[in-house]
Amino acid sequence: MLARTYRLRKNSDFQRLYRTAKRFATPNLVLYYTPSHLKYSQVGFVVSKKVSKSAVVRNTLRRRASGVVEEMFANIKEPVKMIVLIRKDFSGMNPNELKAEINKLLERLVA
Repeated sequence: MLARTYRLRKNSDFQRLYRTAKRFATPNLVLYYTPSHLKYSQVGFVVSKKVSKSAVVRNTLRRRASGVVEEMFANIKEPVKMIVLIRKDFSGMNPNELKAEINKLLERLVA
């Protein structure tokens, strides 16, 4: 799990990012991002009830995505604030496929 300082927690941060951030999308994920004034990057994860009514499933999806982003977090050179919005239930997806999809979004962010 990412350390607390590297996670977005305030609703105001999420709302500001939704209004002002640029975004990249794949069929399963959307990445909202904006440059950060801090010396480090922050990330938040969103899974709506449209994806699954079950909180257990939503939290599992959030943890899986968080684990993959945590592995790749050091590759982000410039500090950014970003939100990873999970569009679809990828619980049946192979972990390598999930890693590739998130990696594709983060590569576009770094490029």
